Amino acid sequence: MRRLAVMTAAVALVGGLLAMSPSAAAPAYAGPQDGIGWQYSESANGYWRAPQADSVPTGGDSGPALVWVQHSSTNELLCPETDPAFACAEDDPEAYIRGITCGTALRGPRGLPLFAWIRWERRIGPDGQPTKWSGQDADCDEPGEDDFIPMEEISWEVNYKVFQELERPAITISPAGRTLVNLPTIVSTDYPAGLDPEIVVANDPPTIEIPIHIDRPNGGLDGQIRAQADLVWTFEGGGSATGRGRPYVEGITPDNRPGYYVTNTFEHPGPKNVSLAVTWTGRVTVDLLDPEDIDPVALAPVTQTIEVADSSPVLER
Repeated sequence: MRRLAVMTAAVALVGGLLAMSPSAAAPAYAGPQDGIGWQYSESANGYWRAPQADSVPTGGDSGPALVWVQHSSTNELLCPETDPAFACAEDDPEAYIRGITCGTALRGPRGLPLFAWIRWERRIGPDGQPTKWSGQDADCDEPGEDDFIPMEEISWEVNYKVFQELERPAITISPAGRTLVNLPTIVSTDYPAGLDPEIVVANDPPTIEIPIHIDRPNGGLDGQIRAQADLVWTFEGGGSATGRGRPYVEGITPDNRPGYYVTNTFEHPGPKNVSLAVTWTGRVTVDLLDPEDIDPVALAPVTQTIEVADSSPVLER
């Protein structure tokens, strides 16, 4: 005869036993429970929540499932002794596992708390009616993929769904097409262009705030990204600068308004490349939690060529 047992787990086992039988149907989830929200873990570098507890069958015809893994949103899961659909009584020969309690100080591979689960089984009798649910296995595991969101995933979402969809930076150079040695050459960009004004916080440096949503069963993660674009200019032959810059305005020159423009002075004639690299850095805020850094998003540089002419012919006129 199988003996009833209340188990206390000391370690977490990989959830290979969590697979449902190919011919089995899982009971419906009850949905998120009150008070269970996303939390950030520095050790796991991501957001986690307690597993969303499965709904408990009420007996009778609760479907054709033969195997059911019930996850708890706490560190304890016990057989519901008052439910006749479960084999919980000590004198019941079908009873095997009565419950499991995970130590509150235990942590899994990611450093997250452990939560209890029990694998229940039942058979369909000759009369077509199900037998009682009987606990066959139990253990403690960290939140699974449905209840964990790494920061890498958030950064990927922001990278490809936001920044990679922006128009590429356009470079404006004054004087256009041709400049002179030892003459300040003005560069600027309107990047990022075409943004919804509601998400723009500042223009220089470009700063935006955008809402994000990461899908997960039973409700995903909602948050907000505040990101800033760092713009770095590189000039062939030496020299660099930062910022969006301003296009040339008649009457305002680099000499009479120092610092108004982003400029570079080429020292040698010939075709010269002007490159602009953009890197977005930012932080994500979820609910009322402290902000966390996202991975920087570096876009491929854009380059434009300008012809630099020797200024001596001009001076000889």
